[in-house]
Amino acid sequence: MSRRLGRSQNGYTQLLEGSNLVTARAVNLDCHHKHCYHIAKAIRGMNAEVAIDYLEDVVAKKRAIPYQRRSRKGRGGNTMAGHRKGKMGPGKFPNKASREFIKLISSAMDNARQRFDDIDAEDMVITHVAAHRGQVSRNMRPRAQGRATPSNHYQVNLEIFLEYFGEDDEEMGEDEF
Repeated sequence: MSRRLGRSQNGYTQLLEGSNLVTARAVNLDCHHKHCYHIAKAIRGMNAEVAIDYLEDVVAKKRAIPYQRRSRKGRGGNTMAGHRKGKMGPGKFPNKASREFIKLISSAMDNARQRFDDIDAEDMVITHVAAHRGQVSRNMRPRAQGRATPSNHYQVNLEIFLEYFGEDDEEMGEDEF
């Protein structure tokens, strides 16, 4: 599936492929899209349990999410985030979005526990995570002298894929000899 730019889209943005794959979605959440984008980039490729621990540290303001995407064009750009201690560079502690990602990962792990009996959900790896714009509720705010300015409320759609990569050590050892 391909995304239609500037519009919200139903369903997953990736094709579902893989034998030990589980998914979870959260639709029309009241979070900032920019925070969700940076969290998704930070946890992609992590183990599910490690990602939940990392996001709980973010909520507790012990570890920060690196903010690397530029928000304006031009030389130098602007990440709109101050530098944090250590070698991380600019970063923030997005509390509300981190709590939503913890719920999403937990939901995907529950899906894995229901679908697979022999797989430990904590050992699954986040292979795909995405944050896309959701619905926009458009409102107008009245101003002086009969004018009005738009007051839009932006929402975000999140999706995550967890996959289990099992160890095939026993089969490989028997086939070699």
